[in-house]
Amino acid sequence: MNKKIRMGLKYILGILFLLLVIVIKPVDRTHFIESDYYKSAQLKLDSLKANTTFDTNSQLEIGWAKVNITPKIPTPLSGYGSRKGALSVGVHDSLWVRGFIFKNQTEKIAFITLDALIVPPAVTHQLIEQLPSIGFDIQHVYLTATHTHSSMGAWGNSFIGELFAGEFDQNVVDQLTSKILNVIQKAEKNIEPSQIGYAEYKAPELVSNRLVDEKGIIDPWFRVMKVKKNSGKTALLTTFSAHATCLASDELMFSRGYPGQLVDSLESLTGIEFAAFAAGSVGSHRPESGGFGQHERTKWLAASLKQKVNHKTIPMGKINPLKMVLFDLPLREAHWRFSKNWRFRPWVFNFLSEQSPHFISVLQIGNIVFSGTPCEFSGELIPEIKAGINQPKLDLIITSFNGGYIGYITKDCWYDLKEYETFIMNWFGPNNGQYFVNIIQNLINIITI
Repeated sequence: MNKKIRMGLKYILGILFLLLVIVIKPVDRTHFIESDYYKSAQLKLDSLKANTTFDTNSQLEIGWAKVNITPKIPTPLSGYGSRKGALSVGVHDSLWVRGFIFKNQTEKIAFITLDALIVPPAVTHQLIEQLPSIGFDIQHVYLTATHTHSSMGAWGNSFIGELFAGEFDQNVVDQLTSKILNVIQKAEKNIEPSQIGYAEYKAPELVSNRLVDEKGIIDPWFRVMKVKKNSGKTALLTTFSAHATCLASDELMFSRGYPGQLVDSLESLTGIEFAAFAAGSVGSHRPESGGFGQHERTKWLAASLKQKVNHKTIPMGKINPLKMVLFDLPLREAHWRFSKNWRFRPWVFNFLSEQSPHFISVLQIGNIVFSGTPCEFSGELIPEIKAGINQPKLDLIITSFNGGYIGYITKDCWYDLKEYETFIMNWFGPNNGQYFVNIIQNLINIITI
């Protein structure tokens, strides 16, 4: 090998080494308790505890409404990267945004759930800007989604976003924002003095752990909040932990999946005027099939959940605390891995993704406490959260997709599994399972004093 070739190879190897240094670095396994982001979170929690006061004893008024959000033209579907941005070919069942307004003497809070894969970060950014025009702010809007995998896409303005939601279209973001504002205004126009109640129904046969099967646990509870106006009109707000993945990637018609079938079936019950669904702790959880496939499977799962509900026996209460906190959660830098102990540098992930909010939402309505997460939150973590709540008689509901998206949050013991949830989609680990548990516990204990 002559001198010029050797020099050329050294030059090429030097460039490759420099590129590797620029692009990759080791995984940082420092425990979150020792981290700067945790110290920042603790300071924010201390400030919240010192400066937050709540009214806890006044008549609750509630209203609700829904608005159709089904695109009128073929639009990319979201939910499966294997669709490769395929356009919709029709409507199996329409998509909606559903909302509740909860109001007392001092607070007015909107609860919004979209028939969508997630609440897109781009929509949240616009809501932050536009909510004041209708007398609200993001601190008083609880966001979530049904997580159907057959809803509109085109809302992800990044390489990663377009993998799951197709080519970005600003019109879709604008329309979703507008429809959310509209449903808040509609719901506010029909508020009445109301009562709320709560029930949960065990349904382990309808959900399983898709990450580690029998090695892990499931969140088996079908949770139902009942709302009854003094006029007698009644609504149900429900959550369940099974992913809305009964419909496969070859389904190209718009559909709400089993959450839509469930809502429709609940509204067919005598005395129920309105129903809504929010995705629960869907991380690591898949729906059971009942031996069916596709739309027959959605009908079976919805019917099985409906059969468990006896809304007439749910105890009701008139005077309830109403409180909400939206906590801007500090995170470690991005840890997007390509091997067990090596990851891309944060700038690579940030270049390929879009800026996303990462709030934790906590909403108390009476004895019910909702906590919204900016991720697909694993139901395996719920028992750990409940174990650290100072008032164990509170009814806890965890929901996912609260206006941001940071991937999956799973139990820390599974972090090194080379699985979709724990490897490809765990973007800010390790130790995020316990970190989220810690922060949610603290927020609940602050708000429910």
